[in-house]
Amino acid sequence: MDFAVHQRSGPSHPELFEDTSTPQQQQQRNSQQQQQQAAPSFQQYGQYIQDPMVANMAMQYGSSLATSGKAYVEQNLDRYIPVSRVKFYFAVTTDYVLHKLALLLFPFLNKEWGAYNNPGGEPTRHLNSPDLYIPVMGFATYVVTVAIALGSQGKFTPEMLGMTATTAFVWLMIEIGIVQLAMYLISVTTDIKIFDLASFSGYKFVHMIVCVVSTMLMGSSGYYISFLYSSAAIVYFLICTLRYIILPDSTEDRIARGSKRRNNLLLLIAFIQPLIIFWLTHHVTYGPDPTPPPKVS
Repeated sequence: MDFAVHQRSGPSHPELFEDTSTPQQQQQRNSQQQQQQAAPSFQQYGQYIQDPMVANMAMQYGSSLATSGKAYVEQNLDRYIPVSRVKFYFAVTTDYVLHKLALLLFPFLNKEWGAYNNPGGEPTRHLNSPDLYIPVMGFATYVVTVAIALGSQGKFTPEMLGMTATTAFVWLMIEIGIVQLAMYLISVTTDIKIFDLASFSGYKFVHMIVCVVSTMLMGSSGYYISFLYSSAAIVYFLICTLRYIILPDSTEDRIARGSKRRNNLLLLIAFIQPLIIFWLTHHVTYGPDPTPPPKVS
């Protein structure tokens, strides 16, 4: 006997309960389902990153990219700033620094003055060759020394550190600009370079430190004595050093023969130093009196 199986029309899996959730709940449930479906792909991506071969390839690519970027920066930086040239001015030894400081403080005892440039144009590491190490360190030491001196007098404020550094740096730039403008106006061409000029202009910080320390030790009388000696020392040092560059026709008997314009340029560079030294150090002796603290009633 055959039995016929009859199926009713309708859904094969009828829902037992009607979905009464709100649209917000349905949207949240759908997003959770999508995250669950996407989770395996993120896990596969993490496994792909942890593969040693892929990690090595990424490291090699990053290293090559960094090397090419460094080469590009150095190549374009040399167009504006001669990095190799600047490095030379800081390539000093302890022996050179000690002897150069002695030469700056006691130039009257030196008997050997001469040009510091060789035929190739690069300055040799001679005692008369300029450097930027002593000016930079002298600048930083000057700022700290002024702060200590003002602090010992009860005149120090935190703002004076930035003010002292900014003022000294601005006056240094003004001095270099004045010399460059004077060379342009009087149409004088010399072998002195911008870094050489910055070096010779920055040597005054050594004498400025001497003036400030003398003020702390001996007061105003010590300041005037050290200022007069430092002024004479820096003027004598610059004249003896720069005359072989600005006055190329100097002879062995130390008679500098040159045009009047070149002599004036040399004197300008030398005698502008005492003026800036006095302007940047006199406030240690003649600074404003400290403001008295308010009285508590």
